[in-house]
Amino acid sequence: MKKLTVIFITMLLAQTAFNQTSSDVLRYSRIYYSGTARFVGTGGAFGALGADFSALAVNPAGIGLYQGSEFSMTIAPSVEGVRTDYLKQMNTNNVVNVGMGNMGFVFTFKPQAGAAGPFRNFNIAFGMNRQNDFNSSFSISGPNHNSSLLNVYTDKLNKTPGSVPSDYPFDIGPAYDAALIYWDAGSKSYTSDQPHGGAWQSKQVNTFGSINEFDITLGANLSDKLYFGITFGVPFIRYYENSTYSESNNGDTIPFLRSMYYDYHLETHGTGFVLKGGVIYRPFAWLRIGAAVHTPTWYSNMHDHWYSTTTSYFKDSTQWNGVINSPVGDYNYYMRTPWRAIGSLAFIIGKFGLVSAEYEYVNYSQAKLNSSGYGYTTVNDEIAGSFQSWGNIRVGTEWRIADFRIRAGAAYFSNPYTASGVDGARYTLSGGLGYRIKHFYADLTYQWAQSKEEYYLYNYAGMVPSTNTYTTSTVLTTIGFRF
Repeated sequence: MKKLTVIFITMLLAQTAFNQTSSDVLRYSRIYYSGTARFVGTGGAFGALGADFSALAVNPAGIGLYQGSEFSMTIAPSVEGVRTDYLKQMNTNNVVNVGMGNMGFVFTFKPQAGAAGPFRNFNIAFGMNRQNDFNSSFSISGPNHNSSLLNVYTDKLNKTPGSVPSDYPFDIGPAYDAALIYWDAGSKSYTSDQPHGGAWQSKQVNTFGSINEFDITLGANLSDKLYFGITFGVPFIRYYENSTYSESNNGDTIPFLRSMYYDYHLETHGTGFVLKGGVIYRPFAWLRIGAAVHTPTWYSNMHDHWYSTTTSYFKDSTQWNGVINSPVGDYNYYMRTPWRAIGSLAFIIGKFGLVSAEYEYVNYSQAKLNSSGYGYTTVNDEIAGSFQSWGNIRVGTEWRIADFRIRAGAAYFSNPYTASGVDGARYTLSGGLGYRIKHFYADLTYQWAQSKEEYYLYNYAGMVPSTNTYTTSTVLTTIGFRF
């Protein structure tokens, strides 16, 4: 998957004091539904099955299949591993995270016989479902004999002159103040101590946070044939990124510079609103057909907070060594994620088991950024041209042995990028066990997920990306009570 918008701050958006990119929008638009162990154990293919709290985040009509009130809660510890390959230098990092997959209540109201005509029951549910995790850590390192981050800075200044450092407060300005770049009177241009590269480059990136969605769902059962529901969702974004990029003298090939460091810190918060509607039709006892539509999620109060620190060290102790802190950047803006449409099928095999599958259509190029003072035209054009429409596929099965259940599932989240490169698709496999009696149930699931990306340290001609492989192992434990 090609990072068409480089995550690193050297995209030079700091020149305009805006830090939001197309990569940020994609991060918050991709949803990997988590939740209960049963839901995840069947690959998340629950849109036509219902009667599971996490299914309400996919197809709200699933609430209509509840026959009684219920409480469920899921704990989901995970290990996120990232393997990087940059210029044949391999690194591996692992992060352990303990999160909550879901917690929710469902209440069922059954009218007196004949009082509500064909309506068998009315249901209401509220609680939380996890939509995405951002916990990861990776390191990239290797020798680069072709370019330096400082080339990005000097090329920018030589092509688009500005007042240094005031016009570039977050990256170029601090590098200038730290004597990493300077004006060369002979060539009448900006340059650095390593205009042709030659440094050992490294970067450490740590991210954490999540998207958790608070859902309120209303639905009903009509004649045990047609089920329908609507969900009012309020997702909460928390994203934190801390990174350190460095260049150090490799084999004493740089005349004066010993090393430089660029520390970058980003914090993003946002609260949104999404409306989801769905139906499930049961023409026969063995067949269920589901359909759902999700409106775009409107985030009306996105807020970014960021700052950076640039540090330089020179060989000669008489030369100036500096630690330059940037100002603090704060900005409020709006974000809209794409529409979603989901179609589902489930086959019920008597009292023995079930097989289910669903297809989710989403067009990531529809996402948008906006604000009261800035139109984001360039970023929105990049979103429209860089991302594509495709679909996600989920399949699962469950089999019953007395009070026990055996489950397995798989999911494919398609590549959202239009450009060639490493495929940005995500694959998951899952399996689990369950135990269910009249008023209590417990489920245990293991899920494996993997995806790849091409990660660029900075945006420069001929720059070789790091190939990052992300592998996540999650164990979900759900307990539930019926009352």
